[in-house]
Amino acid sequence: MKKHFLSSALMFAGAGLFAQITVTDATFPVAGDTLKVAIDNAPSGINAITPPGGNQTWDFSSLQVDATQNFVFRPASEGSQGANVPGADLFTVPSPNAENYYNVTATAFAWQAYYGIVPYDLVANHLFKYNPPLPERHAPLNFLDIRQSSTGLLESFSPSAFTPALIAALPVTPDSLRYRVAINRLDAVDGWGSVSIPGGTYNVLREKRTRYQETRLDGKVPPLGWLDITDVAIQAGFNGLGVDTTVAFYFHNDVEKEIIAIVTLDNAQSFATQVTFKANGTTAGVDPVADTPALLAQPNPAHDRTNLHFSLPAGGDVVIRITDMSGRLVAMQKANYAAGAYVLPVELPHPGMYVAELRMATGVKWVKVVAE
Repeated sequence: MKKHFLSSALMFAGAGLFAQITVTDATFPVAGDTLKVAIDNAPSGINAITPPGGNQTWDFSSLQVDATQNFVFRPASEGSQGANVPGADLFTVPSPNAENYYNVTATAFAWQAYYGIVPYDLVANHLFKYNPPLPERHAPLNFLDIRQSSTGLLESFSPSAFTPALIAALPVTPDSLRYRVAINRLDAVDGWGSVSIPGGTYNVLREKRTRYQETRLDGKVPPLGWLDITDVAIQAGFNGLGVDTTVAFYFHNDVEKEIIAIVTLDNAQSFATQVTFKANGTTAGVDPVADTPALLAQPNPAHDRTNLHFSLPAGGDVVIRITDMSGRLVAMQKANYAAGAYVLPVELPHPGMYVAELRMATGVKWVKVVAE
């Protein structure tokens, strides 16, 4: 009897150790890897918001595929900005005319720089460097791990980097402008268990990430020097300024290089607004080398405005429509765009749900936007 009890106990302990995984740097991307993900822009029935603890089961098998995307990692030296990002090891192209650069060590896979359009009002792509690099993955990663990360940006621009109408709306005419961005993130591995997504079930660690970002705008006004003009810039119509907090759950596996699921929550942390997950043979939607456009709303949820980020692999006539859930047209724009990445500010007149649709000859994309 004692022998049987001891054998059963050892079997139970072994099963627990197998489920409570450790994620190592073997899951970090390397040059030549292609990570494939899918996106559900309007998830429903997602039970990611469970109390902390182990031996949990998360069922995300109802996720739908609104878009897919492939991230191909290559040596940083092959990127158009590789020479300008010393210390970077890898880069990837998240959308046409954009590049992410990463620094890789045995303990962290860190975002070092971004080249492209950001949620501001610049009229051309720019290289933004994070100092220090912001870890996107840690190793080893275990249950109950807690890590804090901080980084910042300080980038200066001439007034010609913005539209003349925006500069004219300022109460002063600065010699230069600069963005000051401070990012602080708290990552806590608060759960472990298994998660099911379309096409597979995986043992995972659940990591809750809370990200605080503050973006300020300074103007250099002779003879006073640099002045914080954030408040007047917001009144003048500048986008992307102020404080933003985002909370998301990351579900990590110890074998797969894709993060199994990233569940982004609304501001009240009561429901999921978007889920990015490992694409298991799914095909559809957004691919950086495909002929269809890419579309993303940030922030989402939003207050009275959001920014539509869209990438066009080819130029042509584009129609963008914003409708509320009753189908009423809120805003529409028709224009001819060249291939590239763009940011379009959108006003949201009332709290509620909206649908942003981008239509061109090569395809249609849409995204739901929540206004709080």
